[in-house]
Amino acid sequence: MHLDDTTLPEYLAKRGIPGLSGRLRVEPAGEGNINYVRRVSSSEEISVVVKHARPALERFPEYRVTTERLLFEHRYGEAVRRLAPDVAEVLPLELDFDPESPTLVMEDLGAAISLERALLDDAAAEGPLHELGRFLGRVHAATRPAAAELAASFRNEEMRSLHGEHIFTLPFEPNDFGIPASLHGAAFAVLEATQALPRIRELRRRYYDSAVALVHADVQGTNVLLQGVRPRLLDAEIAHLGDPAFDLGVARAHVELHAVLRSESSSARVCLRALLEGYRAGGGTRAEIEIARGYAGVEMLRRCLGAARLAWLGDARAAMAAVRHGAELLGGSDT
Repeated sequence: MHLDDTTLPEYLAKRGIPGLSGRLRVEPAGEGNINYVRRVSSSEEISVVVKHARPALERFPEYRVTTERLLFEHRYGEAVRRLAPDVAEVLPLELDFDPESPTLVMEDLGAAISLERALLDDAAAEGPLHELGRFLGRVHAATRPAAAELAASFRNEEMRSLHGEHIFTLPFEPNDFGIPASLHGAAFAVLEATQALPRIRELRRRYYDSAVALVHADVQGTNVLLQGVRPRLLDAEIAHLGDPAFDLGVARAHVELHAVLRSESSSARVCLRALLEGYRAGGGTRAEIEIARGYAGVEMLRRCLGAARLAWLGDARAAMAAVRHGAELLGGSDT
């Protein structure tokens, strides 16, 4: 079924979502990079968020990927609620899932700001970052013993591969991503001088070969909303059985990008410590925290050199500072 702003109200009426009756208002919700995402409100002031998977990605229609991606997001929520129920409230409440469409209906988190926005404003707090780290550590620790059981339900190879190539491969090969030639040349001089490229290839192998625990796989700043002291983690379409250090590494990168470009007293540095401490508190291992350092370096690099380059890294000085720090993370140790 193909849903759009015209057909969505009738579809929801047939699904019988509680509170959604009468005339419905449909409007965009979030960036909607991968799926068709809408906020739907009723005259009774009930509001939900609807995600619908189409074969072509919303922002990048040149990519056509299995619509089963919402099934994996649904399964991720199910697995977390079953195996780590004490931290499941970090995920938005699921109200309805239709595997035939496929369509997911969730609670509306309203005016919650993203972690990315809070970091840009130098206004992020350590409490939510500690809780985000604890969530990741707890999910990884809880799903590690169930890895064999979960394997058959999380064969999300198409999304895993699309994501992986845009992180570990395409930014470091000739591409048409529109990166300024001066930035590209200066960045690759740093990568060659620090011998970062062999380490990136090694981490690429880990990403594809690991099947240790359930990973969300896209813990970037725009996928984390902040509601007081509680983080809310969205968009688990890439969830798979993989390397837990990858989740922590991506989260670390998006905090560290801001920390490295600001003063020592910035909120991002406090948040970075809180994220790592929370991961330990949730059951994350020392080895995962160390490996995550390298993954963070790759994520920082691809946000400067890849298709998903962050807009605020368009400034050449900021981008090169991020490149140098990403290369440093790839080559060293926190201890």
